[in-house]
Formats: sequence, C-alpha cells, structure tokens
Amino acid sequence: MDFNNKTNNSKQYQLFFKSIDFDKERNIKIPKQDLGELKENLLIGLVLLIESEAKVLYLIPSTVFLNPNTIFISNDVMLAHLSNWEISVFTNAIPELSKYALENVKL
Repeated sequence: MDFNNKTNNSKQYQLFFKSIDFDKERNIKIPKQDLGELKENLLIGLVLLIESEAKVLYLIPSTVFLNPNTIFISNDVMLAHLSNWEISVFTNAIPELSKYALENVKL
C-alpha cells in the first residue's frame, strides 16, 4: 500500500496509487499479490494524464474487481504471481470512470 488514511468520520482507508498516460497507454495492470485482498476500504488512486488537460484523480474501490467487466478486468493465469487486475481506459469508459472521480466520491 502506498498510503493509509483516516477520514474525519474515523474511517480508515488504504490507498494504492497508479497513473496512466492516456496518450501512450490504455490500461494499467496491478499484480494481484501487490493489491492483496479486495475490500471496500482499499482504494486504487488512478491518476489519468491527458496531454494539455488537467489531471484527473479517480478513487476506485478495489471491490470493483469482484464483478469484472470491460473496464475492470481479472487476468488469472496458472502461475499465481503473474495474475493481475487490469483497468482499461478508453473513450467510452470515461463516463463509467467519472463516478469514481475525486469530486464525485464521498468517503
């Protein structure tokens, strides 16, 4: 984990940060062993970098991977240490991701 944080209402959160340069890549992969157990208070802080635009920070609960879809993907392979969670960022995914944008998240 990159950070542990406590909110004003005493909730404890763990934060795992990643960034993606939208001009060069369309997904990020997080080794499952690095993220650990998926839980509501484990958040992925995803910073989206787009040339000549403001950076966007998403706070995504790790539990999104419990119901994989075209954005939040589970890649399981026989060798457990190679299994990973993937966040795929593409133009049509932005509306779905926007609900996790910092200004829309209530902790």
